[in-house]
Amino acid sequence: MKTVIAVVIVVILLVVVAICASKPEAISLEDQNIDIVNRSFFAFAEGDWSSLAELYSPDFLQHTPDFKRSITWPEYELNCRLVHVRLPDLRYRIVDIFAAEDKVAVRSVWDVPIDPSWSKYALASINTKGTAISIFKVKNGKIVEEGCEFDPSAIKRFVSIYKRLERGK
Repeated sequence: MKTVIAVVIVVILLVVVAICASKPEAISLEDQNIDIVNRSFFAFAEGDWSSLAELYSPDFLQHTPDFKRSITWPEYELNCRLVHVRLPDLRYRIVDIFAAEDKVAVRSVWDVPIDPSWSKYALASINTKGTAISIFKVKNGKIVEEGCEFDPSAIKRFVSIYKRLERGK
């Protein structure tokens, strides 16, 4: 009986030593940055403006070939809010994501189902979709910069459809 108790105590001690000796691996900088960008997509999708503000630096700049100048954080936040108001059914999701040091590259897809029932024209439901490529720079746990480009043909198609529906109100 004493032998069994001694063996149990030794086993328990070995388990305790093994648990104490094993340290959880630290999360890599790349994984942390991917998490920040993932959370920013989720916050945008949910319209969670306070979380979005926590993830972006007040000095944030977005570079897009379609604009003559970079967009600042206040302009970006306003654009996000307007998109939610004008396109409540917009779905925007990450397809591929990877990071190298402080840069996170994302390939995403967007999908806008438009119900034209409010139009005076009898149109079938329209679903416009496209892709985007973005490269985010993350510094001190905040997104400080983004360079992005959307599929130009899909954007032109969407704008054309949306303008026609707006005129048909």
